[in-house]
Amino acid sequence: MKGTSLQHYLDKLHQQFQALREGAVADYIPELAKVDADGFGIAVVTVDGHVYQAGETRHPFTIQSISKAFTYGIALEDKGVEQVMQKIDVEPSGEAFNFISLEPETGRPRNPMINAGAIVATGLVDDAGPGGRLGRILEVFDRYAGRALEIDQAVYTSEKATGHRNRAISHMLRNYEILEADPEPTLDSYFRQCSILVTCRDLALMGATLANNGVNPITGVRALAAEQVPRVLSAMATCGMYDYSGNWIYRVGMPAKSGVGGGIVAVLPGQLSLAVFSPRLDAKGNSVRGIAVCEALSRDFGLHLLRTTRMTSASVIRTRYTLAQVRSKLHHPPDQAALFDRLGSQVEVLELSGELLFVSAEIVVTEVGEVLEQRSHLILDLRRVSSIDQSATQLLADLAATLEARGKHLLITGYSELYGFVRALKRRTGEASSATLLAHGELDQAMEWCESMLLSQHQSLTGEDPVISLAEQPLCRQFDPNELRLLNDLLVREQHGAGTVVCREGEPATRMYFLERGQVSTWIWLDSQHRYRLFAASAGWSFGESALFGGHTRTAEVVADTDAVLLCLQPDLLESNEDPVAARVRLKLFRNLADINMERLKRANGQIRILTQ
Repeated sequence: MKGTSLQHYLDKLHQQFQALREGAVADYIPELAKVDADGFGIAVVTVDGHVYQAGETRHPFTIQSISKAFTYGIALEDKGVEQVMQKIDVEPSGEAFNFISLEPETGRPRNPMINAGAIVATGLVDDAGPGGRLGRILEVFDRYAGRALEIDQAVYTSEKATGHRNRAISHMLRNYEILEADPEPTLDSYFRQCSILVTCRDLALMGATLANNGVNPITGVRALAAEQVPRVLSAMATCGMYDYSGNWIYRVGMPAKSGVGGGIVAVLPGQLSLAVFSPRLDAKGNSVRGIAVCEALSRDFGLHLLRTTRMTSASVIRTRYTLAQVRSKLHHPPDQAALFDRLGSQVEVLELSGELLFVSAEIVVTEVGEVLEQRSHLILDLRRVSSIDQSATQLLADLAATLEARGKHLLITGYSELYGFVRALKRRTGEASSATLLAHGELDQAMEWCESMLLSQHQSLTGEDPVISLAEQPLCRQFDPNELRLLNDLLVREQHGAGTVVCREGEPATRMYFLERGQVSTWIWLDSQHRYRLFAASAGWSFGESALFGGHTRTAEVVADTDAVLLCLQPDLLESNEDPVAARVRLKLFRNLADINMERLKRANGQIRILTQ
């Protein structure tokens, strides 16, 4: 949700590390020494294409060594794994990016992320197309970034003029016949490749393409064959941060690549990519702020890759609806039901399923953000959620705080088996807020509470304990005065206190009831200790109609939720009455019962369609 949750977090993170001034810009390439040392941007792109940004995320800078990971993927596609492995190993060197780390006997570079391996990878890219090798690299990089990228000619010229060490490395590679032709054209392509201009947002999208199995999550264009993605990410995980790679995977736990232009891109497969731009580098050539930001985000949201091997799915929202479409099990009088039809869209229910990880929770937050202004109440039902990780819990806690600040209500239901989540949520939100969030364990309870909140905003419709007379009962529609008089003479008024059992499951069905005042609930017992509420009813509801047909037993238990007044009818008294009016009463009861049941069936069918979408 723009302006909430993750966006708020990134804004705070940017503000927090803005004051970090350690490190210095790269000056061994003269043109890089001219950059603004205090430039700072953070971008996150998820595999479902949502972009979050803070700071200078549109400021261009040269990609530098980050290009190595993406060019390595091109080499794997163009030459195949076996041929690439003959030329480049994948062992971590534990040495600086420009260290001459070659196998003593073969001259093969240790991995594709050091300069020697990257130069070889560039040389393995096909050069047969119209734009040659560089054209092939730019065309693929454009797919990753979703736009046409350009080369900073000034940086390229500066790199070429001062790249003596890289030139020495390339000639050693030629000496070992790792490079099989004149090294200068390959080296020139490498210098140009490192001088490609990107933004922090570009880097995050390029990383998200790897996280999304090689497909750009915004454009839908494939940039890398799916079978090569794990190989590129593996090289990034073990070698992408040079002689800091061990510490990186231990502290941050995401495949990553850094560049001396100030960029870092980190990838959480199947979920997201994080990119940071900040030119001040540490002694190992990595962005100081970049490392700090990545460590903080990984820690705060539990993004360490080795913490879990689970996958996530974009189908986290099983179904969604408003109270205008699906209501609680509590039957309301017609005027109140009409109000819910009109205003029920203010309350939305999202039934979630599966595992809630960073991306799946972010999907929920984004969906909420799209309708936030039209909603006053939100219910998240977790009955079908199997687990919730640290990052998802943090996002939901942030969402709750955001909604509370805007005067809106968030209720979380179905959490009875998610013990760890409940504890973590309480720690993040505090006892007072969590008590409100978790006040209703069952979805139906939360929906009923939201209905009562809507009604409380329209007091003219509620009143104090409404009474529905016999003539107003739906089962007595179109009764004339004589019919009402006869029926009323046969009724017995009963009063039941809250908690009283009106009738029990299995008892003979000898009486039916009109609810004149109060509220009752109908339950079935699942076993000796657990029962399930089928529905609840307020004044104007009738129940026990099976008594009209004779010879039946109760199929459920009815309990008074509040003090209730019931009008009780023994149908055999009506049947034995010889007055012709009695016959008309009986006929109309059956006709109205059929009409009411058809209305209930139509509404139930409509709700089933919504709930099973």
